[in-house]
Amino acid sequence: MPYVFYHILHLLSLIAFVSSTTLQLKTDSTSKWPKWVTGLSSFFLLFSGMGLLAKIGNSMDPWVHVKLTVWLLVVVLVPVTAKRFPEKKGMVFNVVMFLLVAAIYSVSTKLR
Repeated sequence: MPYVFYHILHLLSLIAFVSSTTLQLKTDSTSKWPKWVTGLSSFFLLFSGMGLLAKIGNSMDPWVHVKLTVWLLVVVLVPVTAKRFPEKKGMVFNVVMFLLVAAIYSVSTKLR
């Protein structure tokens, strides 16, 4: 697959991931579709991110570790909080947004 395919898939997956994560943390809805979209977009984020790394021939630089750590934290933290600790949703939302900004910063500056 070409680089552009992985890049567009990564950006679309990120939009879907952030949107569905926000729905889970900012609403009291018991609908299952935000959970489903979060899981599916999370998979495509990882898939397209690894595809992008393969295309640019990059090794596991520190910025990649930051992004993978943020991805893992958010993927675990959001569903657990939404289901088990609904009273902490607001705080977790702020933490998740901070983590996402940290991930964007790390890739933008290519932390070494």
